[in-house]
Amino acid sequence: MRIIINQVWLFLVGVGIAVAAAKGQSHLISESIFADCQKAIQFTIGLAGVIAFWSGMLKVAEASGITETLAKWFEPILAKLFPGIPKGNSLLGLIALTLSSNMLGLGNVTTPLGIKTMQELQKLNPEPTKASNHICTFLALVLGGFSILPSTLIALRAQAGSKNATLVLGPIILISLGGTIMALLINYLFLKFNRQGKRRS
Repeated sequence: MRIIINQVWLFLVGVGIAVAAAKGQSHLISESIFADCQKAIQFTIGLAGVIAFWSGMLKVAEASGITETLAKWFEPILAKLFPGIPKGNSLLGLIALTLSSNMLGLGNVTTPLGIKTMQELQKLNPEPTKASNHICTFLALVLGGFSILPSTLIALRAQAGSKNATLVLGPIILISLGGTIMALLINYLFLKFNRQGKRRS
């Protein structure tokens, strides 16, 4: 898939350069490249600043014990979603931290946290070659994408020159909440049918 996408981009760039050359506007290619590269660097630096700030805040939260507090706040919900994980387990805190970063729309921060959480969940997996119920539930919960403050998206809109970067806040909360609920519901039904099938066999 990646090779195909690269070929498509190479084709589009090649056609663009050929058309510009055919029209005698080759000088516009260099001007466009320099101008767009400058915009890309400015855009990336601005976005990196937002991600660095929230990454630092999450690291401080982890070091100061806020992770454990989050685990206690989320414990009533997480205990029902992950019944096999004992209360007070540090893994619940890791799940809570992953959910918190996801709710803040920090995809670049959520990814390494999610991978670490998956590794810890895998340690509790009785069948390492298959995804456990806990892993499936965690994926449904995270990939549902519930977000109350999509900071990365807001930063992207602000960097792109949006006059009201937070305009998407309400719709994103509703859509991501609906998506998460639907993902958890489908996951619950599949797990329930799977348990019933094992009992019958």
